[in-house]
Amino acid sequence: MKTIIFILIATIASVSSFAQLQNTSWMGTIKGDNPRNAILSFKKDSVTLYTVSDSEVVERMTYTTSGSTFTVKKIDGQSDCDNTTPGKYGFTFKDGKMLIKLISDACNDRLSALDTTKWRKWKNHPEVKVSENILKQYVGVYEFDPQHHLTITLENGRLYIEGPNNNLPKSPLISESNTKFFLKIAGVEFDFIKDANGKVIKFVSHEEEDHDVKKIK
Repeated sequence: MKTIIFILIATIASVSSFAQLQNTSWMGTIKGDNPRNAILSFKKDSVTLYTVSDSEVVERMTYTTSGSTFTVKKIDGQSDCDNTTPGKYGFTFKDGKMLIKLISDACNDRLSALDTTKWRKWKNHPEVKVSENILKQYVGVYEFDPQHHLTITLENGRLYIEGPNNNLPKSPLISESNTKFFLKIAGVEFDFIKDANGKVIKFVSHEEEDHDVKKIK
């Protein structure tokens, strides 16, 4: 009887962990020689890793789960991994984020990219039309700190953001509402904030932590 109960509990745990990953997508930063913001997209029995900025596929893998671990094998992609070497990783959830940590993996390319990484749930970012009168309010210079300024401009009905000292090339902002925008190249959402008089005073950048970026011009 004890054996049956143990098997039942183990089966439930395995199904639960599988359900937590199946048909979900997560955004994080892969490490290694070429750090990039990327998406882990889990399907029924495969997972695709692709870049946020241009949807370039980095790796496609099969995966299985057991408890709080998943095991992957390469299907195809950019790493030096072969198609037979498994990589085993632990995953936990905390404050809406998924933490991935290496258990065992003989493929250095894969482990250097995935070990000790944080991921947050990814969602689609459909664009909505926002009037230029509203967009004009957001044009200006914003200060992250005295050494890091970001400039927002308006061109042909679209906002662009640029920050040379932040290694941020001139990039479009996708409007999700009158106040919420998405910077695809970085996978980051912005919320513009106004004071009691309706004047734009800052935007909040939603990353691993929220950052207030004050408008100074």
